[in-house]
Amino acid sequence: MLKDRGNKKWTAMMLTEHVTDLRNWYESDNDIPEPEFDEFSLNSLADDLNIAFQTKSNVRITYWSNKRTENYEGEIIELLPNEQAVRIKINDYSIKLLLKNIVKLNVYD
Repeated sequence: MLKDRGNKKWTAMMLTEHVTDLRNWYESDNDIPEPEFDEFSLNSLADDLNIAFQTKSNVRITYWSNKRTENYEGEIIELLPNEQAVRIKINDYSIKLLLKNIVKLNVYD
């Protein structure tokens, strides 16, 4: 008896649309929903950002974008209250991060 019988049987019926849908489905399993904050956590994040900016401490920011999280490590060089963003210096370049997409902030020396 062939153990591969089921794969041979169903592979012939797979259309390219099915294959692309299956790939999209596998990729969507790793999606992370957009973060939602209450007032307390937003105030806590703002306090931590101010302390890190004033003390010129290094920070590790977990940032949500495109249904994934990324970690950035560096020093906060500018707070942008009008844009609701923060500019962080990473090695030789700087990057602007929106406050609404910051998932977690760790301050360390």
